[in-house]
Amino acid sequence: MYNMNRLALLAELHRRKTLHEVSRSLSFSPSTVSQQLKVLEREVGVPLVERSGRGLRFTREGELLAVHAAALMQQMERAEADIAAARGEARGTLRMATFQTAALAVLPRALHLLARDAPELRVVVAHIEPAGMLDALAAREFDLVLGEEYPGRPVGRREGIDLVHLLDDPMVLVTPPASGDAEPGSPTEDWVDYVRRMPWVMEPSGNDAREWVVAAIRSLGVEPTVQYESPDLLVQMRLVETGHAVAILPELLLSSERPEVRRVELPGAPSRHVFAAVRHGSQHSPAIAAVLGAFTEAVGAGA
Repeated sequence: MYNMNRLALLAELHRRKTLHEVSRSLSFSPSTVSQQLKVLEREVGVPLVERSGRGLRFTREGELLAVHAAALMQQMERAEADIAAARGEARGTLRMATFQTAALAVLPRALHLLARDAPELRVVVAHIEPAGMLDALAAREFDLVLGEEYPGRPVGRREGIDLVHLLDDPMVLVTPPASGDAEPGSPTEDWVDYVRRMPWVMEPSGNDAREWVVAAIRSLGVEPTVQYESPDLLVQMRLVETGHAVAILPELLLSSERPEVRRVELPGAPSRHVFAAVRHGSQHSPAIAAVLGAFTEAVGAGA
């Protein structure tokens, strides 16, 4: 029988593609990863990978075994969840990742609920960028992640990953607080003209949030002048609040932080989707169910 730990390593290499990425995700040295692959090859009796330039390429047998290894990992996930469900208690440690807005607006309420309803469960939380969350979940770096999906820009689905919708979060155009006649909504100036001449603050180029915001503004006939860039929405909010820029920000953040800004509802009232994601088969785990229930209740309480 093949060693399960080495099969998990093979499946991870198939997902990550390079020894460096596997060693980083599993906290092993590259030499350890390479050594364990060689041991697995001896167990199987055939080469599983071969050199291709500076990288590695799976052999036919390696591809077959990697697919079976991934299926075995999913089956083990279901087995662990079923055993935990049979015990009936949410306990142990659950590792989750969240993005900034959810961490600010929903996480504190959810943790209070978990302390009340699942006191034996320890939740370890990391704040990471949404773009890499599903890959990290598939690689078992986390047990549950919270993510976001912008209108017309669905996140890439992963086999073996289930998404659970939590809420629709309206996207709102925010401008500095009123300070005179030349403000959006004033008798002398339409808000579209106002944001056309104002500097913008947005996330850095290359992510879904930035691309969606630019497309949304261009649909209004405005070519935004991006003077400030920051992945931190609190920084964006503060630049608007202090009169330096305009931005499009999520209602979840605005409701949580209550900045002194003026709000303009965008045509069509666009919303981003906030979701939780778990590996298929793990939903039956009492720990996963408790965390999903807490976040669902927390979202409802903040509505």
